[in-house]
Amino acid sequence: MKPYQTPDLERRAFARTNSQTISQRVSLLRELVPGIQSIAELCCGDCSRQWEVYRRELGVERYRGLDFEPEVVAANRSRGIDCVHGDVLDPSVLRSFLSFEALFYGPPLSVDCDGHRLLSFREVTPSFPDFARLGAVAK
Repeated sequence: MKPYQTPDLERRAFARTNSQTISQRVSLLRELVPGIQSIAELCCGDCSRQWEVYRRELGVERYRGLDFEPEVVAANRSRGIDCVHGDVLDPSVLRSFLSFEALFYGPPLSVDCDGHRLLSFREVTPSFPDFARLGAVAK
């Protein structure tokens, strides 16, 4: 498993989930998890837009983000968003997110993601397969 490499925060803005993805999530959650009250986002980047939409459109009462970059965590917290600093591949960090009704990991907010270039499945860091293998470990 390749260790994280801190991105150059001087060359690009923090990644964020696009509005179409947020709208799709809201539609799916309304249909599949009516009355949802808690959502968490792993590798959340700037999650201010979805945090506001989930609260307004779904009535979500509990939201938490997780990001590896301290600057991202600080920016989210300055907006009043519950955001934790940590590595998504660390089972002890992931464990505190298992009580949420929905967990989102992606669209790939990756170490090399700047929100302006699409990444292939294999380019996402930390990788989806590494994350998926944590299922049994985190419990």
